[in-house]
Amino acid sequence: MKESKSKLIGIFGGTFDPVHKGHTEIIKNLFELIPFDEVIVIPNGLPPHKEVSVSSEKRLRMVSIAFKGIDKVKIDEREIRKEGPSYAISTLKELSKEFTGDSLVWIMGSDAFTGIDSWHQWEEFVNMVNIIVMIRPNYGIKSGGKAFDLLSKKHTTNKESLNSGAGKIYLIRIRPIEISSTEVRRKISRGEDVSKYLLEEVSENINKGNLYR
Repeated sequence: MKESKSKLIGIFGGTFDPVHKGHTEIIKNLFELIPFDEVIVIPNGLPPHKEVSVSSEKRLRMVSIAFKGIDKVKIDEREIRKEGPSYAISTLKELSKEFTGDSLVWIMGSDAFTGIDSWHQWEEFVNMVNIIVMIRPNYGIKSGGKAFDLLSKKHTTNKESLNSGAGKIYLIRIRPIEISSTEVRRKISRGEDVSKYLLEEVSENINKGNLYR
């Protein structure tokens, strides 16, 4: 009997408040750079570190619209459906049980990684999974903090090593996209045109629901 090949699965979480072209382009770029078999996109329900501007259901709807045209992307609703805060460690433990034998890689920006030591049970988290840190323009990882110390101990330059084990951190430079959800919300609230930042169907969904006004 032929053994099934283990898969390389990326996990990409966020508030997506709202989801914009930067989010979708990041995933397209990652597929070019890393041989993922699948990327699981997980909208946060109640993120511990952020307040959200619209309901979980509305953000889930926007994310579903935005990523529907990208092959090998799966939208995961578990954090949206969960009561209470969305902790990455809890989600990771659930996914690890579901994808036994596969390699999970958590995808995050350098801004999020810089604050990793504020995450719930962060030390257990970083030892349980391989991490890709996307280096964004003008947002390096400064020396002296926990993130820098972690990187010093766990950094790998071999992307093939993401296919096995856990506890490795791989830095990757993605195409710079100067968009933030905060700025998009601000522009919408001022009545400014944000069509260049949003996919057309997402923009229509925001206008139809009168979101962020």
